[in-house]
Amino acid sequence: MNRVTSRQRQLVYLTGILVLMAPIIVLGMPTTQQSGALGIIAQKRLEYELGEPSLGNVDPASATMNLVLLGMRGVAANLLWMEADHLKDTKNWSQLKSTVESIILLQPHFQSVWKFQAWNLGFNVSAECDAVADRFYWVKEGIKFLKRGTDRNQKVPELFHDMGDYYGKKIGRSDEKVLFRQYFLNDPDTKLWPNGPDEDVNPDGLDNYLVSKKWYTTANEKVLSGGVEQHKMAWPIFANYPYRSQMDYASIRQDEGQFGDTTREAWGTAFREWTEEYGRNDFATPGGMVRFEATEDELAKMSEEDGVPLDVKKNWLDRYQNMVNYRYWRLRCDVERNADMAAARADLALGRRKYRQEQDFEGAKASLYSALEKFQKVVDEYRLPDGRSQLLTDEEELSEGIIKGILIWQHVLTVLGEPVPEEFPMDELWKEPRYEQRRVELQQEFLRWQGGSLQTPSN
Repeated sequence: MNRVTSRQRQLVYLTGILVLMAPIIVLGMPTTQQSGALGIIAQKRLEYELGEPSLGNVDPASATMNLVLLGMRGVAANLLWMEADHLKDTKNWSQLKSTVESIILLQPHFQSVWKFQAWNLGFNVSAECDAVADRFYWVKEGIKFLKRGTDRNQKVPELFHDMGDYYGKKIGRSDEKVLFRQYFLNDPDTKLWPNGPDEDVNPDGLDNYLVSKKWYTTANEKVLSGGVEQHKMAWPIFANYPYRSQMDYASIRQDEGQFGDTTREAWGTAFREWTEEYGRNDFATPGGMVRFEATEDELAKMSEEDGVPLDVKKNWLDRYQNMVNYRYWRLRCDVERNADMAAARADLALGRRKYRQEQDFEGAKASLYSALEKFQKVVDEYRLPDGRSQLLTDEEELSEGIIKGILIWQHVLTVLGEPVPEEFPMDELWKEPRYEQRRVELQQEFLRWQGGSLQTPSN
């Protein structure tokens, strides 16, 4: 017979309710506590940046707001995405910006919206402007928008990597790159930024490729710190971007005609970082860990530790080196820091300028021939044991530059009424059949470039 009275049962139930409420209170204390004491769930929400305190700047009378109030934030965001796509197609940029602002308020941790709008501002909206300075303004707006994304998503390395892409590719490789790179260091809006760059996008006044390198480095650090992953590309490729940015910085200085010690030091830094930092990292492969700059003894030890035959380990090392073109970039950096290579490139640029801009044919002839001599010295220094040129095989840009130099030099000799000698420095590029097709293409380009006839001896 049940001897528990109704009142006693009520007390038991009440006690159970109070006991259960205690952990709920501890776990669920809100983020708005004045004392700063947060519940465990609120603490985790802040730690993982999952808090969504705002419903977004959405029209309260719209169907989207109805969905938000019903708890269907994802559906509401999808509707806004559809609207944003339509606004992009119709080039309604002002309304597009407002719509995207609503999306990021609804889903601030959705990576695509940050990339999408940054791309629209920097590439689509900027392309609608005629003046390059106006285009640069919208490029900066894209940078600032994407930076907001990194501020809101500190645990998303892909967005930091996207920032590196933006600084490097949009400013350094676009059709307007010459002016963009100048504006990046000295903003065209001299009223707001009279003393140099826009401090919101370039606070340290660095070259755009060096800023890009810093963002890529931060992206790598986010991954290596643990607790977060990146899903953008294979890790060896993702990890190599800061080092490639250093190479881009050195390379563009050459393109801009800067061949002095600063450029050589930039290549030297690239070689050191590529071989001593990136090359000494361990990368996981199906054949165990590999290290691009591993010695034979280190590779044997890694093979033993992973329980993988040495030949299998070497095979995976070779495959992963090919994945990032490791040996090529190692060679490129090593060669470009060479004083003779820097001097050869400087002579080649000088010869082209004397020919094209100054019409100084004697000066052009001397500079171009000097360049060919120096190129020959460097090429011979890096020959393979079988006599083939490792540089000319792997470095297409170099071989094309030298062929162009030979074309101008031969044309200058013809203009001066001098015969082209049968042998001359770097004539292997002019005689070997494997370069014939490219040589013909460059001859045609040269004809269009110099706007006249090209009379050189047949080969």
